[in-house]
Amino acid sequence: MRLATQLIAGALAALLGLACPLQAGAQQPYPNKPIHVVFPYPTGSPIDVIGRLIADRAGKLLGQPLVFENRGGANGIVGTSYAARMAPDGYNIHLTTTSALLLNSYLRKDLPYEPLKSFTPITAVADLPVALMVSAKVPANTTREFVDYLKRHPGKLNFASVGNGSFNHLLGEQFKAAAGVDMLHVPYQGAGQIAIELLAGRLDATILSVGSLLGQWKEGQIKVLAFMTPKRHPLHPDVPAITEDFPNFRPFGNWMGFVAPAGTPAPIVAKLADTFKTVLQQPDVRAKIEDQHWSVIGSSPEAFAASLRDDTAILRAAVDMAGVKPE
Repeated sequence: MRLATQLIAGALAALLGLACPLQAGAQQPYPNKPIHVVFPYPTGSPIDVIGRLIADRAGKLLGQPLVFENRGGANGIVGTSYAARMAPDGYNIHLTTTSALLLNSYLRKDLPYEPLKSFTPITAVADLPVALMVSAKVPANTTREFVDYLKRHPGKLNFASVGNGSFNHLLGEQFKAAAGVDMLHVPYQGAGQIAIELLAGRLDATILSVGSLLGQWKEGQIKVLAFMTPKRHPLHPDVPAITEDFPNFRPFGNWMGFVAPAGTPAPIVAKLADTFKTVLQQPDVRAKIEDQHWSVIGSSPEAFAASLRDDTAILRAAVDMAGVKPE
């Protein structure tokens, strides 16, 4: 009997000895290994550069590196699909954009993820405000003057986008509806080609980031009439917001932000959001972001989730207005 008791006691002690390290391991502070960051576009873009900078600084604060991986393809669908399947353990996160996360869901029928169900918002990093701009040859210096001119010449002017269903196509259609005007939509392959045609006077109008044409704007080669935002751009406070002329205009955000696979624990999401917010408050980081004409946000997970819901509703209406059908 005594021998049996000793054997049982020894077995329990051995089990406890094994259990303690596992329990201690489970309670190790997060993070205790590198964090995987997936970005659904190739290297070299301004968003890629900014994302890598933020990841580097966040890794230093967390004590573990954030390892960046570019998984480009199909306008962000390849990387986003991969990110949606990652383990929701806090060691996999996703840097994404309005187009990659939300807009694609209206342009493709068979996406293997649902934007609002497959991901948990962490923080909106920054917003890239775009502006309504016209060729120097267009005889208008304000949005109202442009609208009046369009009404006197219905269907005679054109506006360019980077493709059917693109952000600037949808914003252009929203503008047409709000202003009650008619313009011909001309899709192009990229913003660079649009800039060339606009400067040459072969295009009348477009909606793009002013950062890509800042020098030409300052030299008077193009005219920036309004930012397609609810409020004025902090870097260009002299340029009106589109809502000043059309209060019911509801522009969607053109943001970049971090999300995690759905099911990632809330305390981990909160810690990541706080870390990114701290990084975005660093003066040199803010300066690099603003140099690209982005507006720093650094929102909470709850605020980012609310903006995602708002943008989803606005995009749905804009897509319907533009008559874009998913392929």
